[in-house]
Amino acid sequence: MYDFGLLNPVWAGTRAAELTSDTAFAQAMLDVEVGWCAAQVEFGTAPESITGAVAAAADIDDYDLVAIANATPDGANALIPLLSAMRDKVAEADPDAAVYVHRGATSQDIIDTALMLLAARVGNHALQQLKTSVHQLINLAEQHATTVMIGRSLDQHAQPISFGYRVSQWVEALGSAGQHLETVLNNLPLQWGGAVGTSTWWVDYFRAEQPETDPMALVNHQRDLLAEQLGLVAASVWHANRIPVTTVAQSAFQVVAAAAKLANDVLTAVQAEQAELAEPTAPGRGGSSAMPHKNNPVLSIRLKTAAQVAAGDLNTLHTGIIANTAERADGGWHTEWAAFRDLLRTTGAVTEILAELTAGLEVFPDAMRGNLEIHGNYLMLGRITQWLGPVVEAHEDIPQGTGKQLVQETCQQAIANGDDLAETLAAKLPEGVVSVSAVNKVLDPSGYMGGAASIVAEVNSRYRKWST
Repeated sequence: MYDFGLLNPVWAGTRAAELTSDTAFAQAMLDVEVGWCAAQVEFGTAPESITGAVAAAADIDDYDLVAIANATPDGANALIPLLSAMRDKVAEADPDAAVYVHRGATSQDIIDTALMLLAARVGNHALQQLKTSVHQLINLAEQHATTVMIGRSLDQHAQPISFGYRVSQWVEALGSAGQHLETVLNNLPLQWGGAVGTSTWWVDYFRAEQPETDPMALVNHQRDLLAEQLGLVAASVWHANRIPVTTVAQSAFQVVAAAAKLANDVLTAVQAEQAELAEPTAPGRGGSSAMPHKNNPVLSIRLKTAAQVAAGDLNTLHTGIIANTAERADGGWHTEWAAFRDLLRTTGAVTEILAELTAGLEVFPDAMRGNLEIHGNYLMLGRITQWLGPVVEAHEDIPQGTGKQLVQETCQQAIANGDDLAETLAAKLPEGVVSVSAVNKVLDPSGYMGGAASIVAEVNSRYRKWST
């Protein structure tokens, strides 16, 4: 049975799916075993003659993964049947070499380390895609730093903002999540400690071979060579400490969550009632089987779906981790694997989708302006009142404390009657208090966006170099 992604449009057909497939995970386990043999050779605990035989068994395409999957339940992990098959292949080339495969290691060493390799491979792919998206969004925010639109609060029209300001918040979320992910990827730890994490097999070996030397110093040195072989960080044993797993998972989820915020905003903006944005088009994308007039925003839909799925994966992962017991959990550890892999897969796919969406997102400033004008001058009533109230009260004929009320009542009457607000205020307020041109300037929503443009510049400066 094979999973092609027919029920998962988030990752089907993506590079992330390839990088996190069963084949990719099994290859990662082989890579750990091969790396361990190489580390032993480099350290001098295995002869160089084993290299050819081990290398000949290093390609996962030479293995029957269906048979390995079918045998997996017998040992409750896939490494056991894969290791058996690998040893057979090594022995075919060199019978004496097979004894060095997996020597002194345990299944958890291989599986945990292989999952960290998987995280490195799909994570670095995701990081490059994410940097591309952030860079594209920085350019979009800069282009629209002063493009006025209505801000929305609790799904209602609020005060004017610029579209660039909204984009800058996408940049901030994605950029900060990306930087966190990058830090995590640069510190992915090797897992290596033997049966219960104490390296007993190798401590006994080195005590016999080099009794004058601290055996753990030799164990750690050989472990460090393996970390170098695999491009991971040499770390203390974390068999029973699952924080490294949660650290990777949570950093991946942050990326997905940040992308979901962008997707939610796009899904609102592409509605026919808003028509402020449009997703990039492609042949065959976004069509409806029953409603040919539709162009569905499928990229954003996939991003939103991904976040909802990833939240479930993260919860499953946490459920497994809190079931952790003793030196190796009875089921808790096993619960981690699929959820961790699926979260990595989803994150990688999200960054691919995001890069495509941000590259071709269409912006319609006229629609943004039109939506801004739905409320007419009512939108600016608070600003006018705040500005003119004290000015009116400064006039000798106006009692103190009544200025704001007078301005508000004058504005409301003018708006209700359909009169020109600026002309009405200039005519009905005391002579010389305000001019038509001054009121019109205050009524311009493009001047009522606070520090939106400055915030855009500040955010862009924070992530431009990182994303390039």
